[in-house]
Amino acid sequence: MEQVYIVVEDYENSNADPIQLNAGDTVKLGEKSNDDGPWANWIYCVSERTGKAGWTPVQILQMNGATGTATTDYTAEEMTVAVGDILYATKELNGWLWCLREADNQRGWVPKNCLCHAEKR
Repeated sequence: MEQVYIVVEDYENSNADPIQLNAGDTVKLGEKSNDDGPWANWIYCVSERTGKAGWTPVQILQMNGATGTATTDYTAEEMTVAVGDILYATKELNGWLWCLREADNQRGWVPKNCLCHAEKR
């Protein structure tokens, strides 16, 4: 179910060339995030198909030693948002929400700590 959020803190997309994975893609695994830190359950990956690199949620990977296989499609596309923007979230992963801003039909991940829950849609 879609959840409605209002942006309470500006966030700027920091990833101009995000990793994008298709189910079945193989990645080289790198550094894992600190499970005791604010961004647990992320691992830095390099896509063998595209060569693009980025932080990827461990939940979507089947890991085997130094490599992993994506179990679902994934993009690390982030969205720049400003205080007051209204967003509709459909998915949450490790402190980030996949959102739609209807005002300009933009989609992307936004840190949940920049948002305040408004209501159910």
